[in-house]
Amino acid sequence: MSELEVRALALFDEFAELAPPQRSIALKRLQAHEPALHDALLRLLAADAVAHPLEDVAFDALLESPTDADAATDRIGNRLGPWRIVRVLESGGMGTVYEASRADGQYEKQVALKCMRAEMSTPALIEAFTRERHHLAQLDHPHIAALLDGGIEDDGRPWFAMRLVHGTAMDAYANQQRLPLAARVRLLLQACQALQYAHGRRVLHQDIKPSNLLVSADGRVHLIDFGLSAMIDGLDREHVPRLAITNGYTAPEVLAGGIATATSDIYSIGVVLYQLLVGDWPRPLQPLHAGLLGRPAPALARAPSALASTASADTAWQRALRSPRRLQARLRGDLDAIALTAVAHAPADRYASVDALIDDLQHWLARRPVMARGGGRAYVAGRFVQRNALACMLAGGVVLVATGGASVVGWSYVRDRQELRDMQAVSAVFEQTLGAVTLSGLADARPSSRHMLQLTEQQLRDLPLRSNPAIKARAMASLARSYAALGDYAHALALAGEAHRLLADDPAASAETQAMLAVLLNLQARHAEARDIATRGLAQSAGAQSAADPATLGLLVELARAHWGLAEYDTAFNTLAFAQENTDGASSQSVLAARATLLLLRAQWHLQLLDLAAAERDLQDAAAAAPREASLLADDIDEARLSLLLLQQRPPQAARLAASLLADRRQRLGATHPDTARSLRLQLEAAELGPDPEAVSDAALQAARQTIAQAYGTGHPEYAQHLWLEARMAMRRDAREGLALATQAVTLLERTLGPRHPATLGAKETRARALLALANTATADGARALREDAIGLLRESVHAARQRQWPAPSARFWLALALLDRAGSVPATDRRQAETLLQDALVEARRQLGAEHATTVMIRDALIRHYQPPAMTPATASPGASPPSSS
Repeated sequence: MSELEVRALALFDEFAELAPPQRSIALKRLQAHEPALHDALLRLLAADAVAHPLEDVAFDALLESPTDADAATDRIGNRLGPWRIVRVLESGGMGTVYEASRADGQYEKQVALKCMRAEMSTPALIEAFTRERHHLAQLDHPHIAALLDGGIEDDGRPWFAMRLVHGTAMDAYANQQRLPLAARVRLLLQACQALQYAHGRRVLHQDIKPSNLLVSADGRVHLIDFGLSAMIDGLDREHVPRLAITNGYTAPEVLAGGIATATSDIYSIGVVLYQLLVGDWPRPLQPLHAGLLGRPAPALARAPSALASTASADTAWQRALRSPRRLQARLRGDLDAIALTAVAHAPADRYASVDALIDDLQHWLARRPVMARGGGRAYVAGRFVQRNALACMLAGGVVLVATGGASVVGWSYVRDRQELRDMQAVSAVFEQTLGAVTLSGLADARPSSRHMLQLTEQQLRDLPLRSNPAIKARAMASLARSYAALGDYAHALALAGEAHRLLADDPAASAETQAMLAVLLNLQARHAEARDIATRGLAQSAGAQSAADPATLGLLVELARAHWGLAEYDTAFNTLAFAQENTDGASSQSVLAARATLLLLRAQWHLQLLDLAAAERDLQDAAAAAPREASLLADDIDEARLSLLLLQQRPPQAARLAASLLADRRQRLGATHPDTARSLRLQLEAAELGPDPEAVSDAALQAARQTIAQAYGTGHPEYAQHLWLEARMAMRRDAREGLALATQAVTLLERTLGPRHPATLGAKETRARALLALANTATADGARALREDAIGLLRESVHAARQRQWPAPSARFWLALALLDRAGSVPATDRRQAETLLQDALVEARRQLGAEHATTVMIRDALIRHYQPPAMTPATASPGASPPSSS
């Protein structure tokens, strides 16, 4: 590296941190004194300004003159694809952006045409650009400058045509217009809505910064430069390319070599929020090459209000405020909490989705409590007073006139002050440890680290709370939700129980903790206890809360789940119907979520009953009813939709949805979360249904079993479900191994879910099939014993289905074949019973699954094979022939 290169690199960070106007002045001064150094530094800054992978690119390539003015202007007037280049819009170290118009006469349109440098066009980059172009062209949103066209030049250089936007970088526009804080937040909301749309279509932007958020003259925000984005898809996350590094805006985990996720984009937009609010960085900028010298400990982010204390008068003036002190006061509190949550160092401590950030920004504009702030009754009351200032003043006057007794007023004041102090102490513990975790609930947040939760719990227990026990109870309930999000149901249950005991004397307040207890008990298949808790909770809150109250609805949902888990199916459906009646006409977010949950639960039960049409209708209704921000509920709906696809035997669609669901849960919840582990099993079930189930390796099955065991334990029904899957896979090569695994699954399912649960009966059917397969190769006596065992298991399944009026075509089919395969001559009674079973199975399969379903075809073929007229029976047909394989 030459001396000039070293000096340019030394100056780079200093100039990169300057605001554009100051940087322009400093560059002019440098150009006047040292033109060569100016040119070298300018190329480095240009390379940094256009996000691009810097892998396999020599430093010398950046210092060489890449696209000087003459080379760039030489292309004006030339055609590129159907576009004619009109003028240069911008030149940088990575290439040139031109304004271009349609040249083939098809229609009139102007675009921004970006041409890449030849030396930056590596094969991997060209492949990535071509792949992303296809996906990004589908983004159609008013706040996104979408990709319109693209291709590869003859010499291998990629190019893109994007919607042309005439606008100003968001931070510069806000300063030029002297926008107050509320207007700046509204600008950012437009950008968040664009990002929300992109994430909803599985696109990560990876280069969010003010220069990629252009504001047009009409005040509309346009998110540009999606050409270097990445896809969130069902592939392994390691395959998602990291294509954008912009100092200051790139998330720390990406700078450290980690994989970009949706929370990485949230970090970047949080830094943009800092620029809009206070014109500063949350943390001191470090040189991009600092990682080569070792990673220093991450600096704590400073709150915007703290940065405002040292801001200039100009900064306040640009925000329509008189002084930095006024700016500091406006930022303190909610905006501090929102900004700090967005730029938290750990991805798990940031907003779980852009939806959550949008909600908090909208709540701040409406003067409503924000999730990131937490706080308790005093905080919520303060927001209510702000929203209703005049009404509160009038009401306060009436109360003062009507209230007598100074002692009563004084006692209330002391009590309220103590409660406020307690709440502030609890909030301080949560803010100092968990950051984004608040007392307002964690049901839809990515879990925090176990260490931070343990630290929070310890500090909470050390607080000398002296006023209302509800404060500590709500804190314990929040921690319980967070431990449940980590999958630690046992400790979550202990915390929920403690919270419930603290609220034992307050029926209305304890309904929520009782619902949580019931949730956790049902998750652990302790359905009888869950039923008792939910029943007591509903009885206690009957006079204190309406049936549409979220806590009451939660209790009804868990009561229905408990009845179903105890095989009390009619009672479960009746409970569900009663709960659904109580959601009619309500429009609050919590009630909408409850309604969607009820529809999802009903769909899951219809799936168990093979009523696929009803399940599909309920899933569509659940998806329509679910609130936009309920991402975990959306995942649960997708999981049920996956089960539907598996039953419908649609392998390609099932495989795609399984991979997508697993990727989403890994990103949002982490690789060790129970929901992620269950998604891993579902992906293997989709592979079992696919064209080559033998391709699923033993190593993959064992790895999934270990993951499920770590997440749930080996005594959980989910572990038994995986054993059942392994049994089905093993039977393809070794019936004895399949029998051993199926026996383990049946034993565990009987103990946890009961002998007549649909999952238990399904595992018994698999065990029976393994016994029948072994009977085909055993001695006469051994075969007879094995077959009788199988017939006993299958009769149990058919009998349970008949009692409950469930369809059981598969169990009827295998029982018929077992009867036909008895050793020796087939008794007439067995033959007649087998015929009836096959006929009933065919009717059920046609009605529930459809005429062309593999199970229907298998049953129809068996009827034809065993019961066609004697004259048409092939001489080689034998009742003892091996049964066809079931799908």
